[in-house]
Amino acid sequence: MELISVSNVKNCSAVIFNGDGSWEKKDDFDIPKPPKGGAVLAVEAVGLCHSDVAQLNGQKHVPGEVSPTVPGHEIVGRVYDLDSESELEVEIGDRVAVNIVVPTEPSDVNPFGISCYGYSFGLDKAEGLWGGYGEYMSILPKTQLERLTNDIPAEELTIFEPLSNVIAWTSRIRWSQKMKVVIQGPGHMGLTFAAMAKQMGADKVIVTGTSEDDHRLSIAEKIGADFVIDVSNEDPVEKITDITGGMMADLVVDLSSAPLVPGLCLDLVRYGGDVIWAGLKDREAVPVITDNAVMRGITIHGGAGGTNKSLKEAVEILNTKEFPTAPLLGEVFTIDQIDEAMAVLNRTTANDAVRAVLSHTHK
Repeated sequence: MELISVSNVKNCSAVIFNGDGSWEKKDDFDIPKPPKGGAVLAVEAVGLCHSDVAQLNGQKHVPGEVSPTVPGHEIVGRVYDLDSESELEVEIGDRVAVNIVVPTEPSDVNPFGISCYGYSFGLDKAEGLWGGYGEYMSILPKTQLERLTNDIPAEELTIFEPLSNVIAWTSRIRWSQKMKVVIQGPGHMGLTFAAMAKQMGADKVIVTGTSEDDHRLSIAEKIGADFVIDVSNEDPVEKITDITGGMMADLVVDLSSAPLVPGLCLDLVRYGGDVIWAGLKDREAVPVITDNAVMRGITIHGGAGGTNKSLKEAVEILNTKEFPTAPLLGEVFTIDQIDEAMAVLNRTTANDAVRAVLSHTHK
């Protein structure tokens, strides 16, 4: 365990999303005091995803989501301070993964009492630091914290949150060693799914993308995909038919932002197979012929977040040091480089990356 102690530094920096497409960095946040029964985390790194872009632009999709706020939900850090009454079962210096979901008191705007770090807490709550874009953040009691290995860089370990999601989704599938799995969309979620499917013993893992995804498809091959398909130049239905001998895939996963993919899933899956829809489309309507699901007995699953159980399992897998975290890292940025990080997420840069991560250094 790397030792960490409460320093004499009183202030820290964080990035604020205003919810209107703008952001600002503030350097005079007070380092939090532990909430009653809680803790303070020195954030080492936070993973970014497309939902960060949506949040930046004010699209709200989390219970009780507020703006402005300090965002960031794929959080890895070290316990910096603990309340004397804390029951979080961690010690100062422990490196931990933070479950984004935490139970809080129900309210008019959040009747279920489910809050999310990086989304649900405004700048007016305590010191205002409740997300991974801050160098430090408050941790409430009842937060699930899982100890992570010290032998892998924190930036790589932020993959725990996507991995937790994948584990939760696959737990609902009738899995077998003969599974033929198609993953549409080689982003960080799609590639994480591909790596996990291979580790779970899938017979064939097939990742699809477009001509803009050359780099990501090459990473898919490095982490174990048996086939990659460039749908810009190849017909995915014909390719999957050929690969599977006409039987089609047992499981097809939509992890793309393209509106045609949910419907395409129904063309690629076998009779009685499973489909997971998990790629967000920014609330746009998509064309789907539902008869294809009805007449072929297809089971469709919505891919939301992970669970307490799947988070624990994800951390256990990462702590074995056998999951391919390095190829899935992508580009690392500081909190002075938010525009560059958002450009990577929006894919408006010259060089593509499978993922974007913010890394913090502490005074």
